[in-house]
Amino acid sequence: MGLMGFIHDIASFLQYGDLPTRYYVRKGMKVGKNFNRQSGTRLDPSNCWLIEIGDDVTMGNKCQILAHDFSMMHHTGYARFGNVKIGDRVFIGANSTILMNVHIGNDVIIGAGSLVNKDIPDGKVVAGVPARVICSTAEYIEKQNALIGKNATFHKSDTAYGDSFSEEKRDALSKAIDESEDGVIYAKFRDFRKEIGTGEINPI
Repeated sequence: MGLMGFIHDIASFLQYGDLPTRYYVRKGMKVGKNFNRQSGTRLDPSNCWLIEIGDDVTMGNKCQILAHDFSMMHHTGYARFGNVKIGDRVFIGANSTILMNVHIGNDVIIGAGSLVNKDIPDGKVVAGVPARVICSTAEYIEKQNALIGKNATFHKSDTAYGDSFSEEKRDALSKAIDESEDGVIYAKFRDFRKEIGTGEINPI
């Protein structure tokens, strides 16, 4: 790790209490390819060796994974520990919590603010406290693709994630959102997609 990486890790820890992913990996957590975690995530530092994360997983801000449970300590003298396994192509929305002994399948979308206390099978969209299945991921993506067809007029470069997010671009986005039928617009961020169930990469 270079000096800039070290400085970034210190800054993240001071600002958000974040520990770098490599810390968790050194402690035994298994992580696949293309793992993307936003600020403020907590991955049970003392028990992260019980966590396994697949490929293409994204965790939003302030998500937490717990692989232990001390709730009965005062009454029984015992604590519980269990594995947490997350499959491939999983999105975990901001402020979600995943509890111990939970297995999440492939191609799962978890809505923001969810509490996941039970296994989630492949290809489901879940949300809530506790999280419940809303629909299949295929159904959700089909619906979104129809809306993208009507509202996709922007690209990543037009958003705050682009290299030059100007006042003009901000105003254009705001106007498009205000004028859209459901208050949402779509911006294209990549030129490929991974197919549900296989992860096969296809152009879009």
